[in-house]
Amino acid sequence: MPSSPINVLARHPEQVSAADPLSDLPDLPVLAEVLDAVPDPRSRRGRRYRLGPLLALSLLAVLSGATSLMKIPRFINGYDPGLRARAGLPGTPRLAASTLGRLLARLDGDAFDTATCRYLAILAASAPPTTTRSPSGRTPLTGLAVDGKTLRGSRTTDATVHLLAATRHDTQTILAQRPIEAKSNEIPAFTPLLSGLDLTHTVITTDALYTQHDHAHHIIAAGGHYLFIVKGNQPTLQRRLKALPWREAILNDRTDETGHGRREIRRMKLCTVRPGLPFPHAAQAIQVKRRRTDHRTGKTTIVTTYALTSLPPGRITHSQLAALIRGHWSIEALHHIRDVTYREDASRVRTGAAPRIMAGLRNLAIGLARLIGWTNIAAATDHYRSHPNDGLQLLGLTT
Repeated sequence: MPSSPINVLARHPEQVSAADPLSDLPDLPVLAEVLDAVPDPRSRRGRRYRLGPLLALSLLAVLSGATSLMKIPRFINGYDPGLRARAGLPGTPRLAASTLGRLLARLDGDAFDTATCRYLAILAASAPPTTTRSPSGRTPLTGLAVDGKTLRGSRTTDATVHLLAATRHDTQTILAQRPIEAKSNEIPAFTPLLSGLDLTHTVITTDALYTQHDHAHHIIAAGGHYLFIVKGNQPTLQRRLKALPWREAILNDRTDETGHGRREIRRMKLCTVRPGLPFPHAAQAIQVKRRRTDHRTGKTTIVTTYALTSLPPGRITHSQLAALIRGHWSIEALHHIRDVTYREDASRVRTGAAPRIMAGLRNLAIGLARLIGWTNIAAATDHYRSHPNDGLQLLGLTT
């Protein structure tokens, strides 16, 4: 097995025109070896297959379009024996969904997320930057969106699995993920989620729920920046932002986009934060007006949003700042893919850590596909379903 996960990978999709971002990666462990480091809950007696290769083949099944726990063993059992042997599962396994379900339910979810998120972080960091340098020639900044997602099909009489994740804007790769404790909410999990990440040259973007003083202090202390939306959950802060002299402020950025049956015009204005604004480390206030026209109904709506950022004036261009605001919704796009392409909300996996592990496998499949240039994940699943050997190469296994 090679030490680089994709150094023999030929271009798979014809529609991918960008250079393969993973072709020049430094030496990295094979993904099966990364997954093999997750603690194995099975008894040594009667254990027929190593955990790493089994999880790697499960990932290959998800990458190929397995939308449920029941379908993963069907993919694995249907693979060519030579392909299974190259992946580390020799012989003729007859893996049952119930057996795999019990294994996933007993896995250490924290260890699994740590291993897979660290792996994706290394791959994403090795890819060429998609952002341009600031006017002063400083290091480009990476947008990191934080948001939560409920796995609706995991609902039991006691609770529903709810995961908080941090996702890169440019690659839709999950760099950290952790569950929300029952009878709690996402706010206490925010700081622990980011505590293991290097936030240098990173801008954390969030919706209004996470606009909290403690979060701002933690991000700045870790060497990062924040871009927080401000809404009614911070009424005093929102009132102060609305009172800023926006009529006198110049227009800093304007975009006009058409797509998905609508036209949207976005106008962004900036104000340097005045002394006395009740939020720590805030350097600039932002006003964004969105004018959206639905081509089908002809209806036009105008929405005004306010935000705060610790980025000082001139650190990045106005268009880059506007792109960071729009880029936060990349995490919503990721959630949409998991729900529509992988039917995550329809999954009825509920036992132990299994819902979290399945979500992690979907995150890993989407992240790997994005990093080699796939823009359409549904098309990627069609390709790897028909070409499982390409999937083995994507996981760092030679054919």
